[in-house]
Amino acid sequence: MTRAEQPTAHTTTSAPDDALVADSRERAVRALLRRPQLKRLWSAQLVGGVGDTLALLVLVLLTLQTAVAEGSFGGGYRGAAFAVATVFGARIVATVLFGAVLLGPLTALTAPEGPLDRRWTMVGADGVRALLLIAAPLWIDWTPGNALTLLLVTVFVTGLAERLWTVCRESAAPALLPAPPPEGATVRPLPDHLDALRRLSLRTTFLAIPLAAAVLLVASLFNNLLG
Repeated sequence: MTRAEQPTAHTTTSAPDDALVADSRERAVRALLRRPQLKRLWSAQLVGGVGDTLALLVLVLLTLQTAVAEGSFGGGYRGAAFAVATVFGARIVATVLFGAVLLGPLTALTAPEGPLDRRWTMVGADGVRALLLIAAPLWIDWTPGNALTLLLVTVFVTGLAERLWTVCRESAAPALLPAPPPEGATVRPLPDHLDALRRLSLRTTFLAIPLAAAVLLVASLFNNLLG
């Protein structure tokens, strides 16, 4: 048998390499949560994300109830659909305004050398959202004629506050990442902490949505039992 006729041994190392890379990324994410400051920031993001999603769902229900009662967008399913679309439209406008159009000035204001203290700005944004959400159900009783407008303003302002909180968090989080070792990457490759931080933030955002829906479902069931 000639050398050309002999079977060639193929070594497939791509699958194990991919598994090692995935495992390394997971360990990098878990390592971030072992840092106390980053863990507190992650906990605040999770709680704030659940609260923000829950608040948006409640505002959708309040706006839908008010619009149907007043007939602001007409009757039937079309009027209800317009009411829901208006809520999400107001939220999208707020997100685009502070998340894209004014992102540069906001980032400069909340930078380490900027005039705004990030911690107190985040506390203030949470306080504004809490006050607006407490007042939101009361608009229906206090000012029934303007309740729909005030609810949409509440949606818009809470969206602005959420974006401002997010800008502060994204500005503060990289400074809390662990510093590279003195030897650098000469001993072993350095983990990509920024990539791990992005993965952690994305997973937290996706986790907040079903948690908020579950909280709203439990609250609704509990309210039905009491009623």
